[in-house]
Amino acid sequence: MQFAIAVPKGALAASVGATLDVLTVASRCACAQGKPPLTWGVFSTQRQVALSAGMTLPALPLEEVRNFSNAILVIPGIGLDHPALNAEADIVDRFRDSNIWQRLLLADAHVFAKLARAHHDAGGAVAASCSGVLLLAQAGILDSRTVTTHWRLGGFFQRHFPKVKVDTRQMLIDDKNVISAGAAMAQMDLMLYLIRKQVGRNIADMAMKYFLIDCRPTQARYRVWDHLRSGEDDVTSRFETLIETSLPDVPTIAEAAKILNLTHRTLARRIVKATGSSPQVLINTVRMRHAHRLLATGSLTLDEIAYRVGYANVSSLWKLTLKMEQTTPASLKRKVSVSGE
Repeated sequence: MQFAIAVPKGALAASVGATLDVLTVASRCACAQGKPPLTWGVFSTQRQVALSAGMTLPALPLEEVRNFSNAILVIPGIGLDHPALNAEADIVDRFRDSNIWQRLLLADAHVFAKLARAHHDAGGAVAASCSGVLLLAQAGILDSRTVTTHWRLGGFFQRHFPKVKVDTRQMLIDDKNVISAGAAMAQMDLMLYLIRKQVGRNIADMAMKYFLIDCRPTQARYRVWDHLRSGEDDVTSRFETLIETSLPDVPTIAEAAKILNLTHRTLARRIVKATGSSPQVLINTVRMRHAHRLLATGSLTLDEIAYRVGYANVSSLWKLTLKMEQTTPASLKRKVSVSGE
């Protein structure tokens, strides 16, 4: 067996589906190249595991699993609206600390965390995406490692797993045989990476072509502003609005604090608490969002776009896009002009 898919109850159906679809297509690609088909198994605590959106999936009970020491253990997004939590429909509630902790306290979370720990300690590779990365943290195998996860979980990790280095700008990170990926659909990126790692680049590339997957190296542009729309922190929302309406003349953090009738320290503390990021990261994120809009129009030069987001020259815009998007302004302009992002 090359891949062991561990699926807790309530796991994200899209994440699980992406896992199995990629494996199926990659297996057919392998056969087309005259190579053996891929092998994998789906494991859970029950023979029929309930997923999100009312879907179910047949699985092999964990107690019947003999040995998959040579396989990569994969944990898709576990979902934060498990039926036992009685979470409200509001998507914001799913990401509250109390709801996340309730999910991690459920019995199956301990079972899968223990499984991940045992596999890791035996020298096996462990991979997870989105909320599945929480189980790796719970297993204690992420300390001093750098990982990524859903951008909305970055603050939770900072508050409750401070020994873990979280970079939610990245779509995928491989740190010493512990591989993590971002939000739910990053599971597809994760699986293609694992197939390349376990089976070979040619098969992964062929599967990628069939799925028409482009390169998505970052989830940075999703991190902050959608979170602020939740209304969890009025100060942070007001700061965001102030920055956005001030462009291109961005006030300093001290000036913004004065406008908002706060001290510099209080403003910074409130923003970090609400977003898990510093005020400067929030400013850069607002700038990047505005740059995306302007790049998508295709009618402005890079110099003009740099000015409109508050920079004196393209060099500063280049540094911003390289840091937050891992690409250059010119490359990003071509991408968003084509995709309509």
